[in-house]
Amino acid sequence: MHGCFWHQHQNCPAAKLPASNQDYWSSKLERNRKRFKAVQDQLRQQGWKVLVIWECETKDQHHLRERIKSFMKDGGNG
Repeated sequence: MHGCFWHQHQNCPAAKLPASNQDYWSSKLERNRKRFKAVQDQLRQQGWKVLVIWECETKDQHHLRERIKSFMKDGGNG
């Protein structure tokens, strides 16, 4: 599961940068985003299927359950 703030979930209110020290946070969060993208790419190259679940998606249990079921049903290709 990706934290919306730490992984900068696009268009999510929880991904808003703090008002103070924005240069630090912007740089830090961009590094986080790139690192986790690289990890996902490595896993896929090794044959793993990756399902990213965003923190904000956990609030809608029905939607989350359907996403997971679809991912599993499609053999991890969803």
